[in-house]
Formats: sequence, structure tokens, C-alpha cells
Amino acid sequence: MGIAGFNYPLLWAAHKIAPAIAAGCPVVCKPAPQTPLATLWLVHLFREALLAAGAPAAAVQLVTGDAAVGSALVTDPRVGAVSFTGSAAVGHQIARAAAPRKVVLELGSNAALVVAADADLDAAVGAVLRGGYYASGQACISVQRVLVDASVAADFVALLTSRLSEVVVGDPRDARTRVSALIDPKSTSRVLSWVSEAAAAGASVIGGGQAGRSVEPTVLVGTADGVSAWDEEIFGPVVSVRTFASLPAAWKAVNSSRYGLHAAVFTRSLATAFEAIETLEVGGVIVNEVPGFRSDTMPYGGVKDSGIGREGPRFAIEELTVTRMAVIRPAV
Repeated sequence: MGIAGFNYPLLWAAHKIAPAIAAGCPVVCKPAPQTPLATLWLVHLFREALLAAGAPAAAVQLVTGDAAVGSALVTDPRVGAVSFTGSAAVGHQIARAAAPRKVVLELGSNAALVVAADADLDAAVGAVLRGGYYASGQACISVQRVLVDASVAADFVALLTSRLSEVVVGDPRDARTRVSALIDPKSTSRVLSWVSEAAAAGASVIGGGQAGRSVEPTVLVGTADGVSAWDEEIFGPVVSVRTFASLPAAWKAVNSSRYGLHAAVFTRSLATAFEAIETLEVGGVIVNEVPGFRSDTMPYGGVKDSGIGREGPRFAIEELTVTRMAVIRPAV
């Protein structure tokens, strides 16, 4: 059973269906209610390919509907495993409802990017602009929290501010557009309210505001603990910047989150890179690139409230199958 999120309806459904077919498992896919059409077309293509290969098209099924439909599917005893991409709150509900069946949960995050004192600031700023605002910030591994060494923080913020206009707001059908309307008006209102909450708690707001149903690219400087824009997954085009005095303090700040999907560190030091890899409580550490890096040859998934299990075809196949021991004692 595969349940896909709204932000990448084609990609997430492919991540559910393809490994199941490769493992020889029939699969039922449920797209997000907001974005069913791409998944409907993908399932049609999968079924055509199965028929052409002499395999039963019925091995891939699709069901659309709301949370009640999803609940009925997840709790059906005929389902052997559930793979879900979405929010942590819904993932927790699915894990409880599906028990004792196996679940693979790719949940939320508030991905951190650490900028060490020796980092290439141009590259780090470029990563924030690429990684913080793609898909209008509606990506679980988009840059949300940026921790910058205090000795270079002023230069970093000045450079980021000067380049913020590179992030084009507009029609998503235009290839130049980086930020457009969020999935629904409720999400737009929530993101703007989180920005206001952060400002009321002392954060400086650079850019931002509302343009129709779009939230314009926003940078919050000095976001405090205890506000949603820092603690939770904002899922919008908003990046928070905070300084740190030492690398141990940066690692501690990253690990203080209840999430742990991906994190990034920018540094010229291999020692710092390995320190990050060994210390950060996340499913993936990316050095000198955006935390949104993902390759299907590599395992993908998180820890803590970011989920359990790993995606990527090889790893998903292992999650969807059962290791069986067999012992044969020769007859005398």
C-alpha cells in the first residue's frame, strides 16, 4: 500500500509503485486528494507496461479519496506493508492504525544547513537560494534552518539579502519561476502567521509578504526557539538564519529538533565534515550541497519524527519483503 504526498505526486507514487513491482508485490496507490491526476496517468502507464510484459495489469491499483478512504486501506488485514510520504502527524496515525504490519514512513522535517567559518559563502548562499525556495518551499528536505558561524554571519546575511531577488515569483508553468502559489489558501495563511509569530518573538524579516496565493521569498534572521518557523516544518518559502559560536553549539542546535531527515554543512575542512556525519542525528548528511540532495542509488529516509525505513529502489524492496530463514536437515 503506497500513500503519496501532494507536493511531488508523480515522483512519490513512482517511489511506491516501482519497488513493489520489482519485489513481485501487488500494490495499491492512493494519491493525495489535492493532486490525483498525475498519479492516475502514472498508474495507467504502469499497467500498460505490465500488460506488454505479459504480467497482470491488476498488480497495480489506484484508489482516490480522503482520509477516511486512506484509513480503510491502511487497516485492511490484506495489506502487508504501508509506505507513506507526508506529515509527521498523519504518519503517526498510520503507524498506529497499520500495526502490526510493517510501515515505511517518509515524514516531515525542518532541514538545517550549517555554514562553518571556513565555508565558501557564495556557494552556501547559492545553496540556500536553491534549496530553500524550490517547489515554493513545499519539500520535506528544503532548507529551513540556517546556522552560520558568528564570525561570518554579517557577510552571509548581506550576501543572501542582495541575492534574494534571484528567486522569481510567478506562474509555475514558467521555467524561470521558483516560487508560486502554495497548495491551498489555508497553507498560505498558516505560513504568513508563522512569519508574524517569529517577528513578534524578535526575528528580523527580510523580504516576504503575500502576492495573491503566493508567499514571497522570506528570510527570518534571529528566529527564536519555541516559535513554529524554527521548531516545525513550515512547508513554504521561508528560511530562518541564526548564528552559532562553536561547531558543537551548531550540532546541538541541529539535533534539538524533533525531526531528523537531512542536514547539510558547508566547510573546507574534512575533519568538520566527518564531525558532522558522526554527530548529526539525521538520515543523511550532505557536505557542500543542499540538504535536498537525493539519489535513488542511495538510501533515503529519516530518524525521530522524520520517519522510519528507507526508500530508493534497492532499499525499498528490502523494506517490502521479509527475510526468511530455511533449515534443511538431511534425512538419514
